[in-house]
Amino acid sequence: MSIVTTPDRRLPDGPPSRCEFKVFGGLGCRRDGSDVDLGPVRQRIILAKLLAAGGDAVSLDNIIDSLWDEQPPASAANQIHRHVGHIRRIFEPDLDVRETGRYLLPAGTGYRLALATEASDLAMYRELVRRAREALAGGDVLAGVREYLTALELGRSPAFTDLPASALSSPEFVAIERERVSVALAASEAAIAHGMADTVLTPLLSVAAAAPLDEALQASLMRAYVATGHRAEGVRVFEQTRQRLAEELGVDPGSELREAYRELLASGWTLQEELRPPEAPRPAQLPPQVAGFVRRNDVAAVLDDQLSDAFSDTTIVITVLGGMGGIGKTALAVHWAHQIASDFPDGQLFLNLRGLDPDGRAMSSEEALATLLASLGEPAVSSPQENVDAQAARYRSRLFGRRLLILLDNARDSDQVRPLLPASRGCLVIVTSRNRMTSLVTREGARYLQVDRLTGAESRQLLINRLGVRRATANPDALEKVIALCAGLPLALAIVAARVALNPALPLSAVVSDVSAPSARLDALSSADSSDDVRSVFSWSYQALDPATAQVFRALAVHPGPEVSLESAASVTGVGRAQAREQLMELVTANLLDLSQSGRYVLHDLLRAYAGELLHEDHERPEYERRLVMHYLHSARAAYARHHRQPAGAVDELPSDVTPESFDSVSQAAGWYARERAALWATIDLALAHGLGRDAAAMVLAASAPGSNSIPAGRTPTVLAILDLVSVLGEPLMEAELLRTVGEVFAPLPQADEYFRRALSIFEGAGELAGQAEVLRNLAVLSLSRGDHDDANAYGERSVSLARQTGRQELLAVSLLTLTRALLGSDRFETGTRVADEGLAIAVAKHLDHLKIYYAQLIAESSWKLGRLDRAVEMSEWGLTEGVSESNGPRCAVAAILARAAFDLGDQVRAERGCQQFENLIADDGFRELVEFSGIEAAESYRTMVAYVRARLSLMRGAS
Repeated sequence: MSIVTTPDRRLPDGPPSRCEFKVFGGLGCRRDGSDVDLGPVRQRIILAKLLAAGGDAVSLDNIIDSLWDEQPPASAANQIHRHVGHIRRIFEPDLDVRETGRYLLPAGTGYRLALATEASDLAMYRELVRRAREALAGGDVLAGVREYLTALELGRSPAFTDLPASALSSPEFVAIERERVSVALAASEAAIAHGMADTVLTPLLSVAAAAPLDEALQASLMRAYVATGHRAEGVRVFEQTRQRLAEELGVDPGSELREAYRELLASGWTLQEELRPPEAPRPAQLPPQVAGFVRRNDVAAVLDDQLSDAFSDTTIVITVLGGMGGIGKTALAVHWAHQIASDFPDGQLFLNLRGLDPDGRAMSSEEALATLLASLGEPAVSSPQENVDAQAARYRSRLFGRRLLILLDNARDSDQVRPLLPASRGCLVIVTSRNRMTSLVTREGARYLQVDRLTGAESRQLLINRLGVRRATANPDALEKVIALCAGLPLALAIVAARVALNPALPLSAVVSDVSAPSARLDALSSADSSDDVRSVFSWSYQALDPATAQVFRALAVHPGPEVSLESAASVTGVGRAQAREQLMELVTANLLDLSQSGRYVLHDLLRAYAGELLHEDHERPEYERRLVMHYLHSARAAYARHHRQPAGAVDELPSDVTPESFDSVSQAAGWYARERAALWATIDLALAHGLGRDAAAMVLAASAPGSNSIPAGRTPTVLAILDLVSVLGEPLMEAELLRTVGEVFAPLPQADEYFRRALSIFEGAGELAGQAEVLRNLAVLSLSRGDHDDANAYGERSVSLARQTGRQELLAVSLLTLTRALLGSDRFETGTRVADEGLAIAVAKHLDHLKIYYAQLIAESSWKLGRLDRAVEMSEWGLTEGVSESNGPRCAVAAILARAAFDLGDQVRAERGCQQFENLIADDGFRELVEFSGIEAAESYRTMVAYVRARLSLMRGAS
């Protein structure tokens, strides 16, 4: 039996091949840019064994053992020889049956492959690993980790996943999986040891997911989480692995996993150095740190940067921590103050200014100064005639030349804080407030830092810190539900933790039902102490608002969120944009509302629940909801019309008190669709609840850009309910459009045909050519999805013919796009490209920006397959620059084509650019959008395309 090539040996290169073989994620082959049929299963197994051997010989006996589980037939050797002949002609189609060829060569009693490294992703993977180890051995850590990461992305999926399970037990294939694990371990060890853990975390996750019982790999993943500051995620990996080991193998974690767990727990607890006792009058007034505090690494880094300024030439450093009630401002301030207390040897002052307390009595400046002076060993008042200015002057004099940390908690506004500021260089003032302290930032140069909600991992860590690992993680589902429903608010999480901690018999799951009940959500987060009660904490901020701003806060409860535009807020409240902006900024200043980087307003989930409680159900809610429906109805139709298509159906005129969105370009409209999809569909539900069937139908028909999928997953029942309503309204064209929309949802299932046929019948009866063209286009797409290329082309041609008769160029461009897909799907590349060129010309001339990216993708990909590499690169770059789409799916595809076409053209710079654009686009949610656009098989193909180019570029850099 052959020995699998070790990653450390330089692989022997064979002659250049026109074939590219893929083993990771399933065996595949492309020859001259086209997919190749690799034949029956046994032939594929033979090819797989040869590729896995990496140029070493695979004996005939080895192949026979893999193909037949029991006694092989007498013709076994002859069958293998025939399969080998077919494989040879995969490499060289014109090879005579009696010739050996240049690639699959006899070797002893078996065969071996002689391939160039770049002809196989497995060979490139092994070469990248060899170079990574070589670089690390030579001390070049950055290059070594980079090569490892490129290899891990190329081999992100297990090898030969499409082969039968019985075949995968062969030693060669098992060895490849062991290679993947060992490479992941080596990469993570190098990255973690040199402070680069964040770069290896994602690829490590992919390999670890395929080997959930590999304790060394799971231990490495835990260490990577700890190194990147995600200790709670590391705990979860340990608990899941421990559970799997017990359930599947009946064993406890081994020494390596237990050691990683001990390291993890140790990393979370650092003993603070004891500060030497203060000497009078050196105050040390910081309150105790909050139990279970979770360090927020991003905020802590900013605070630490500001600390260095306290000892620079500036006179004073003021840090304001702002945020909504219960968000953890005080806990963060106290924690940070304890961390840096030793840097202020003259003491630490703490004062609660009671800016928003339940009794409504904020501390006056006179009271605050008297308290601070007394803490510094000074008389609170030097004489009965002393005023605030004299007190402040004496306070500043007492601080002169000293280094003190002053924490002013719960400040009402800038005016309350200003007299309490020292003038001495080297002092640091920390202010916490629900007010954004705009004046203090403007006049005194305070640094404002918004304290946001905890992340999921931070929320999990808080509960673990408060309850202990075992109790918090005993029911992972309950833990995740509590985290989601507390919405990252530390106070809410602390209340839940306290309820469980006070009752040892109460599991975390018992709290979930209380917290998740919509009507009782805030009740479940209540406490006997009003200072630790979510509703009470919110009420202090609300009661400080003027009546008009308080009304806006209540009105926002009807908006489904998560973000609120200025126009939608103006519509719901029934005021103009200017007044709405002023009142929204009042809420932002009070930290009852956040302002996102995009200029939109964000209402925290629990604040939304609180605002909903305040809303008068009879007098306020119905009117606010009516205006919300009108806002989204007219905004959606405006976005649809901006795409050069008139929305279907007639709707009531725009009310004077509603301010819909307006769009100056297709890109603006597409961006609105992407941002507002969830809110739009929630408003459609609201319209149905109010019996506004026609308005709900009109919103559905304008719910996304023309030609894109308008129905999100899970929304089919909603559309069917609306269809039933519209069928009795006497709106046949609107009914036909809804039938067509429902057909798109059900495609490619048989139900789709019925809906399309009914829609076509209505449009034909009404003599509506545009509607007929649209349905025929749908039928072409449906046929294409079923692999019926003849019908797809026939329907596409009929759709184009009717679209031409309407004289509507934008409709013709959409129909031509569908016909292009049908033609290219049947490998009629020349004809398809000509049709695409006509459609693209219309899209450019009529400024149909939303179609450009789709035409660019089709033309670039077909040009690449035809070997017209210059055109493929040109169209890819043009599409990425000019194209507009709701999602990043089509842009991902175009970036992948750019990377591959540019590489094939020999343009490494543009190939690198394409790889980088693809990798940036698929970050976060981009790969899901690519799957929605192209399907999972094509999406994986694009990703593999980029991984191949990235690996080739890396190998070429190493060779140079």
